Amino acid sequence: MERRRLKRMYEEMTFEKIMDEMMEDMPNGLDTSEGSLIYNACAKQAARLEQAYIDLGAVADNQYPDTADLDHLVKFGQERGIYIDEATPAEFEGVFNVAVPIGTEFSGDDYNYIVTELINDEEHKYRLECEDAGSEPNGWTGDLMCLDDVDGLEDATLTKLLVEGTDEEDEETYRMRLLDSFEIKPYAGNRKYYEQEIGAIDGVGGVKAYRRIGSTIDIAIISDEYGAPSQELVSSVQEKVDPISSPGDGNGIAPIGHVITIKAVESQTINVSAAITCDEGYTTEGLTTQINNAVEAYLLELRKKWTTTDSIVVRRASVENAIYNIEGVVDVSNVVLENADQNGNITLQKDIVPIKGVITCT
Repeated sequence: MERRRLKRMYEEMTFEKIMDEMMEDMPNGLDTSEGSLIYNACAKQAARLEQAYIDLGAVADNQYPDTADLDHLVKFGQERGIYIDEATPAEFEGVFNVAVPIGTEFSGDDYNYIVTELINDEEHKYRLECEDAGSEPNGWTGDLMCLDDVDGLEDATLTKLLVEGTDEEDEETYRMRLLDSFEIKPYAGNRKYYEQEIGAIDGVGGVKAYRRIGSTIDIAIISDEYGAPSQELVSSVQEKVDPISSPGDGNGIAPIGHVITIKAVESQTINVSAAITCDEGYTTEGLTTQINNAVEAYLLELRKKWTTTDSIVVRRASVENAIYNIEGVVDVSNVVLENADQNGNITLQKDIVPIKGVITCT
């Protein structure tokens, strides 16, 4: 209450209010009209006072993590050992017709890639890291152009994504993660502990820890792009949590006695068919991209809720609504989700998330 009162007081202390109060305090009979000597003398001080109140308001805001600016928010986070996630580069598998030296640079799709590790000597497979951090390079694979001289090199191809690149955490996401930490009371080995510690690993977008079955605790993860994580990421997380070479020995995040198995969420393709009536000047073919994007946006929203639900339900009505809200669509009918139940919906099993399949519109 006191904080809100101070905040409101600072906001109310505008130049006009300060000047009004100053002029009211002047003795009767003095000229306090705008432009007078007294008015002009007070105006300079009122402007400075207004700025002082603005600064005081900022001081009040920066005392609390829910209103602090980014610099002060980071300081709150440092006190709790919670740091803003920096952007990370994507890592890919590359295949060449000859052996290439570690450190060789390649270019493709406006990005540069550097060879960092040998994966398979016989097949000339290597790990490459994008030199630009962030998620934008994640979706591209294809032919590469070598930027160095490598004898005999004729074919260079980026074949698949191994570890997704991530964008720098935005201020509000970091703020919410920090605020959540005040509500979480983790201790080594409880569910909140695993959610917090594994969730902070690069590439992980969500965590579900399950009750111990026998001697093993299963923990499922989803990628930070809310899809099925790569085997590379699963193996990396396993090594950091409970290395398979020493299960239960406490050589990772997991305390002694906890044998952890890291599992990946799986994906299920959702195929959709629908009949669409378009507004004048629009065609179904012309709206193909918008329709696919609308369905994908809905499925992404469901995937983001994976950590908070036992099983995801893809609802026919929601798909229909997503398509109907597209500009140029007048009506949507006969929406069918392939392999749906009698209600037209699809209820996914535990740790399965929906991905967009074929969208057929007539």
